[in-house]
Amino acid sequence: MPLLLLMISRLVAAGLLLLSLVLPWLRVPVSVLEKANGGYSAIYREPVSTAVFKVFVLGVFLAAGCIGFQRRRAGSPGLAVAMRVGACLVLVALGIAYPALTIQRCAAFSAHAEWLQAQNASLISEAVTAQEYDYQSGEPLLDVAQVIPASFAALPVPSVTSFWDVHLSKLDPVLMWLGLSPGFCQFASLGWFCAIFGSFLLAVSFLRIQEKGGAHPKSPKAAYSIVPLFMAGTFLLYLLIMAPVIMAGRELAEARTAVANGSFSESLHHLDLAEAWVPILAYNTDEVYQRGWLDRKLGVNSFAAQLVSAIREEEEGFNARATRHYAELLDPDRPGPVRDEAFRGAMRLAINDFNAGLLDRATTELAQLTSIDPSSIKASYALQLADLRGSHKDRLECDLAKFEAVYKCFESLEKSALLASAHRRMAELDYDFRDTANVGDEMRAAIKP
Repeated sequence: MPLLLLMISRLVAAGLLLLSLVLPWLRVPVSVLEKANGGYSAIYREPVSTAVFKVFVLGVFLAAGCIGFQRRRAGSPGLAVAMRVGACLVLVALGIAYPALTIQRCAAFSAHAEWLQAQNASLISEAVTAQEYDYQSGEPLLDVAQVIPASFAALPVPSVTSFWDVHLSKLDPVLMWLGLSPGFCQFASLGWFCAIFGSFLLAVSFLRIQEKGGAHPKSPKAAYSIVPLFMAGTFLLYLLIMAPVIMAGRELAEARTAVANGSFSESLHHLDLAEAWVPILAYNTDEVYQRGWLDRKLGVNSFAAQLVSAIREEEEGFNARATRHYAELLDPDRPGPVRDEAFRGAMRLAINDFNAGLLDRATTELAQLTSIDPSSIKASYALQLADLRGSHKDRLECDLAKFEAVYKCFESLEKSALLASAHRRMAELDYDFRDTANVGDEMRAAIKP
């Protein structure tokens, strides 16, 4: 019976690992595609690290199998040892290295994931706040709250300059530096979990080495000896992953010191080095603004410097000029961090226009933003409210379908309330248009999205 359970667990583990090679591990919606039946489906993007680690998993187990069978043919029970070591290696790599390297190194992908998660948190806060006004008819539908902060952080700015600075008081940023950020947790897919559980189950199932119907006498020692090796390897991997973060923290500290001393070119050099150590830092608002500010001090009219000018115009109330300059920075040939910041600035101004009652201008601006980034759920949410105010039923149906296609990709449990609110808006407009056939469907979708 134990032997049968071991065989079943090994088959299940192998099945999970094979399944992980074909399923996505981490995917983020980037656009929508209109289907033949008139609906919409989300278009996903996966990081390049997924393909690298899938090749790594396949290579490790192929190498373990070859080594094990060669040793078995030589009369040594090496298959179990090879598979156990390979499974532990894959488990550590996928559980620690994959999230960290994806978040730190795949900068554009990770920044987009964190941006979507920030919008999701904004909508959830907005939905909770709107409950205060439920007793007033239509009150939650009047304005769009500016919940998203003006300063976006794809990853916390490293405030550590040595390993001694890492302690429990900084547990939250440390976990994010190690890859377990809200964006990663939001969009982690089934394939990654299959690989994690499959490698763990395979390692456990090969802890005992069966030989001629009995347990190998050295198997308990082998099982106990692999635990400290596993712990030591995990700790070493953590140190290797945290090393770039600490180096980036040192470079940022040097950049601040150089600015205080008036050495702007030196500060820019240290900023470049910090972003080389941890590339996703280039997408933080503070880093983009600091780069643009330094370029202005050095007399360089870069795109980052133009972004700084647009942000200052927005802060000083010159919204028309800021909108025009943000629009110029939304061209596809602009650097990714600058383009993302310009998008956020343009969305802030569009929401301000909507809340100020400039409905036509806000609708035009929001429609342009959703055409640039159809996955922006905050802009789509605001556009739905603009369609509701303007009584544009056909447009609201289209925008709701796109919003639902993107939002269903989120793992957040709170998304059901936001989808229900969206269908409720559609039902209200159907009622105004006397579309009784569609009102019932939308109300049922609002009750059970």
